[in-house]
Amino acid sequence: MMKALALWLLILTAGQALAGDATIAVPDGYVPQRLDVTDGAIARPKDWYYSNGGTPSGWFWLISKEPPGDGVHTDMRIQMFIHVSQGAKYTVETFAQHVLAEQQQASDKVLSACAPTPMDGGFTRQCLEVERTFKDADGARRYHAQYSAFWSGDTVFFVAFEAPPVDWNDETKTIAVNMAAFRPFGPNLGK
Repeated sequence: MMKALALWLLILTAGQALAGDATIAVPDGYVPQRLDVTDGAIARPKDWYYSNGGTPSGWFWLISKEPPGDGVHTDMRIQMFIHVSQGAKYTVETFAQHVLAEQQQASDKVLSACAPTPMDGGFTRQCLEVERTFKDADGARRYHAQYSAFWSGDTVFFVAFEAPPVDWNDETKTIAVNMAAFRPFGPNLGK
């Protein structure tokens, strides 16, 4: 299954810059982290945790300050949706914008938003920064969150970086910016 998914992604991105080079800047205090299945790359804070897994619609990566399963509070989640137009009632752009609209509706306060912007490699990005409250078994928790949707072809990446507002300081903003420069596909995709 993973080889079939990787081969499909290679075909999807043939000729696009994102399929060619997975080099990323790795600042001091970070380590390069390979994104399994797509051979992508991200700069991960060296003391943070990494996990990933398949989903019915694609793949999921989690990079977290706390161990996964311990009530993650500060993390970056990347979810890849493939074959979007086959499984949804939307175009990829409409699907991506629908996901962002859901996050906006669930938020307590919108801090900033950006319009769809073309990126290198044929992807388009749209973003949203909010404060919101999540309710779980332990009660309500407030979060500062940055959401981005990237789309191209029939693939959408949804990226969420979340932290409690009390932890949202210059260091956390820097971590969010450094991790947002990930490469979804690498040169060994499909090999």
